[in-house]
Amino acid sequence: MARSVGAVAGVISPVRGSARRSGRAPELWWESAAVPASVGSVAVDTVGAGTVAERSAEPMPASADAPLHALLDAPPGPEAARGLAALDPADLDDLSLVEALAAWERLAAWAQAGSARMLAESLERTRGSSRHEFVVDEVAARLGLSRAAAEQHVTVAHGAHALPEVADALAEGAVDRRKAEALVATGRLPDDRRREVVRELRPELEHLTVRQIRDRLRRAEIAADPEGAAERHESARRARHVTLEPVDDAMAYLTAYLPADDAARAFARIDDQARRARSGAGEARGLGECRADAMVGLLTGTAGSTDSTDVPDDARGRAVPSSPVVPGGAPGTARVHVTVAASTLLGTDDLPAILAGHGPIPAAMARTLATDPDAVWQRILTDPVTGVLTDTSSRSYRPGRALRAAVVARDATCRFPGCQVPARYADLDHIEPFDPADDRAQTTGDNLHVLCRTHHRAKTVGGWDVVRDPHSGVTTWTSPSGRRYRRSPHPADPAAGSRADPGPDPPARC
Repeated sequence: MARSVGAVAGVISPVRGSARRSGRAPELWWESAAVPASVGSVAVDTVGAGTVAERSAEPMPASADAPLHALLDAPPGPEAARGLAALDPADLDDLSLVEALAAWERLAAWAQAGSARMLAESLERTRGSSRHEFVVDEVAARLGLSRAAAEQHVTVAHGAHALPEVADALAEGAVDRRKAEALVATGRLPDDRRREVVRELRPELEHLTVRQIRDRLRRAEIAADPEGAAERHESARRARHVTLEPVDDAMAYLTAYLPADDAARAFARIDDQARRARSGAGEARGLGECRADAMVGLLTGTAGSTDSTDVPDDARGRAVPSSPVVPGGAPGTARVHVTVAASTLLGTDDLPAILAGHGPIPAAMARTLATDPDAVWQRILTDPVTGVLTDTSSRSYRPGRALRAAVVARDATCRFPGCQVPARYADLDHIEPFDPADDRAQTTGDNLHVLCRTHHRAKTVGGWDVVRDPHSGVTTWTSPSGRRYRRSPHPADPAAGSRADPGPDPPARC
């Protein structure tokens, strides 16, 4: 039986320093799920936690051209290389073109695995000698790379040698060098635990982005050693700094190394002002320009007033983040979303929380955000394994405020496979198009999801179709070429992610 869990999605206001200067307390908005007394353990609603973006390998249609299908699905290697080199793209249909592209990418990863093996042997031969630290310089010289770029090759070679699971995934074409580097170098997991995580991720690796892989590893790192993660954060926090780097054309980079929560507050304040400026009549600046100008205005004290009155929606149901009035709080404050298990918030465990736009953070940081005196709570009910939202419905086209907030918190990002556009900047879309002549409730959590404007248009005019399983929350996308891609919801329980995730379909065999 599905259980509702206490998942808390928080939204916190801009930089505390500016709030103190203005005399206004920073604002924190939380969306919290009720915790049934019968539930012994409460799981995290993993909003933003490395969303699984799966692409199911839809079997190719049976035809007289079975050798082509076998080639496109063959493991990478010399035979596959010869076969792919002989293909003429003009002779392939749309689906075969996409599959051929994927086959070439697997072949490229296979070649990178061979390169890594050669480099690993070179590193092993020089181990213990004065030559060892300069192997990277020979790689840089031979390949015409900077030393920093060559160090990435060394990292992958060394890590794949220590973690055979990564070496195998690279040789099989499941990951490329960038993904392999994320697997071996993200976080500070001990090798045995890192190997476990890699094995857990193995069925999904081909379809996860680098960002999603890093989020999974960081989450595992925090879960494995919460106290150590908090200590490392405190140590890193003492290294925070701001730098100024002059560049060409009388420009410069102003860079800040900050704790994740402070950086999120600062960016939310900048982005809030920029988006409202960008929506002004006659505004010709791009969003990037508006953000830069907003930051300068805030830092120099020349920013204009930021107050507004309500959260407007456009006709498509898009939530427009233009300085809303949050219930129970002061107007005109930007918001940062945080998701944490109610059990963690209450101190009964130290499960990682998720800071939107950043990823996993230690429980201590989440509790600090949650203890803001102006926090306001809103209930969200989710299934503990699948993360499927239990919601109220509406017969109207536009969802109510509570349902809109719940869907945004549940989805965290655009639900197109691999897309990481934050939900708060995206559109709310009816999966099954709204029919005004149909009297049944169509505006429900099961029939709503978040799509960025690009992927909303892909669904509307680009030939992409999507369906959602109301029981598992999995959305299945079908491309114009006929290929199917699958994306799972955020599971509420981090330990249940592998159970809730159906994984990609088996590869096609002809």
